[in-house]
Amino acid sequence: MKKKKRLKKKQGRGKLVWIIAGLVVLLLGGAFLFCWTARITNITVTGTSRYTEDEIISMIFKEDKDRNPFYAVYQEKFGSHEDIPFIERYEVKVTGLHSAKVIVYEKSLAGCVEYMGSFLYFDREGIVVESSGERDPAVPLITGLTFQNVVMYEPLTVEDQGIFQEIMNLSQLLSGYEMEVSEVNLGTGGRVTLYLDRIRAILGTGEYLAEKVAELHDMLPQLSGRTGTVYLEGFDPDAKNPSYPFVEGEW
Repeated sequence: MKKKKRLKKKQGRGKLVWIIAGLVVLLLGGAFLFCWTARITNITVTGTSRYTEDEIISMIFKEDKDRNPFYAVYQEKFGSHEDIPFIERYEVKVTGLHSAKVIVYEKSLAGCVEYMGSFLYFDREGIVVESSGERDPAVPLITGLTFQNVVMYEPLTVEDQGIFQEIMNLSQLLSGYEMEVSEVNLGTGGRVTLYLDRIRAILGTGEYLAEKVAELHDMLPQLSGRTGTVYLEGFDPDAKNPSYPFVEGEW
């Protein structure tokens, strides 16, 4: 009798173990299925002015698996990022099972030069960080800059490397005033000339450059629709009622 009772107990425990094991398998299978089928459907993008939100999303989330929140977390921590032109780096932050946020850090561009049919974009140190066949209107084209050779991710070889910091300062000034300049010409003796649509602005040397740009910004509404040259090289910071000549006509 005792042997039969022990046998029944063992059989009961065996069944219980199998039931628990089955439940664990079902739970694990359900959890795996849940994790595998979860998809990020709501994505927000911040930090970029060169690309639209849809463009960034299409470049980062190329395949269906990229939208899996668990895969996205793994990819962010251990995987490699996409190489996107003009983008220094980006971060993907999963904020929920169906939502994520992409934070973009754009490359700091001072200007670009045209070289052998391409536009070479450089930073404040003159390092060539991007090469493109397309011209980005948000980055001023620098002309009059003499350089010997071009190597990607190395500085342009010019006589005065300090010129790149000056170009960066000018680019930031123009950006701050939301002035879209098609070309910045660097002439002899450090003379600066800006080209804005149908207006040419001769600023002269870099002295009082910020004040000259501010003065030009204030003059532009009055020059809307006109074609000609503004001469700001004679800028006087102490003038009470400054007036700078504008010569009508093509240059």
